[in-house]
Amino acid sequence: MTTPRRILGDIDPNITSRSELSPYLRGVIAGRAQEGGKPTLIAKDLKVPKSTVFTTIRRDPIRNDGRSRPRSGRPHKYTERFKRSVIREVRQIPKISYAGIRAALQSEISDTTIRVILDEVGITHWRAKKRPFLTQEVAKKRYDWCIARKDWTINDFRNIIWSDECSAERGAGKSQEWVFCQPAQKWQKEMVSTHKKGKDICLMVWAAIWWKYGKVHKSDLVILGRDWESKKMGYTANSYLDVLDDQLPRIYEPGLIFMQDNAPIHTAKKVKDWFEEAAIPLLDWAPFSMDLNPIEHIWWHLKAKVLELFPELVDMGSGAGAIEALERALIEAWDSIDDTIIESCLESMCRRRDAVIAAKGWHTKY
Repeated sequence: MTTPRRILGDIDPNITSRSELSPYLRGVIAGRAQEGGKPTLIAKDLKVPKSTVFTTIRRDPIRNDGRSRPRSGRPHKYTERFKRSVIREVRQIPKISYAGIRAALQSEISDTTIRVILDEVGITHWRAKKRPFLTQEVAKKRYDWCIARKDWTINDFRNIIWSDECSAERGAGKSQEWVFCQPAQKWQKEMVSTHKKGKDICLMVWAAIWWKYGKVHKSDLVILGRDWESKKMGYTANSYLDVLDDQLPRIYEPGLIFMQDNAPIHTAKKVKDWFEEAAIPLLDWAPFSMDLNPIEHIWWHLKAKVLELFPELVDMGSGAGAIEALERALIEAWDSIDDTIIESCLESMCRRRDAVIAAKGWHTKY
């Protein structure tokens, strides 16, 4: 019987198959070669293929400590021209979807490949921030308001009493929760962040903050009363006048300016007449400028504080007792807010103004 002839030549069965030599073994091969060792004997002693020994010796001068040189990797499935088209598309239409990119470029490219292309130029897919709708006219008014005060220092802004109302719903103020888990665990009940459906108990509150005598001050937190004589039995100018009658005589001092936004209950004639009779100057205010009112950021702290101090409120019913409990919780939470938080918000006014100017009156991060 004739023994089949090996097509690839005789192969030493003692040779160990390796996908890649270690830097140490490459060093051994290179060292023996420099000492005059023959590649055939080196291969036999170290049990590696002769071709690998020859390649290792040849490439040793261009390697760094025996490490493999960086590989070019798998070639891209797209051209540079296609890459530029993707980048141009998202810059022209920032809110375009992945499917929209594929449709516009008539391509079946995957979401992952699109992300890789955009990542190379620093473009990331963000969840769009939510802000009120602004028109060109409103943006100009915001810009003009800030330009008129571009030379104001923080001391100028300290002469203002900043006021606002807030709708405080039970259970609001919950921070986003993060969990450590394996992908298969993400739908387990312990890993899910829950919230109640529908509208919960909600109260309208008012407060003011200001700076005087070298420290921050805050008014009482006032629960607004509904105007039961109004058509919709909601919050009206009469509700607001009750707050002004109760709070302003106690907090206003000559030299201060009162700030309120342009809500209908603030601009009613009877409210304007009240300020004229009380001789309290009002700050001219730009429309849709919540980012310029430092008290806006205090509301989140108020809601978070209610959750922290009164977690039992969430599981209470919806009767009169629950409403009274929420009222007490809001007032106590307001009183417990640290002055440093209020100070930080008041001290940010110059940065807020500069941010609106830089944005030409459009949205800012505040």
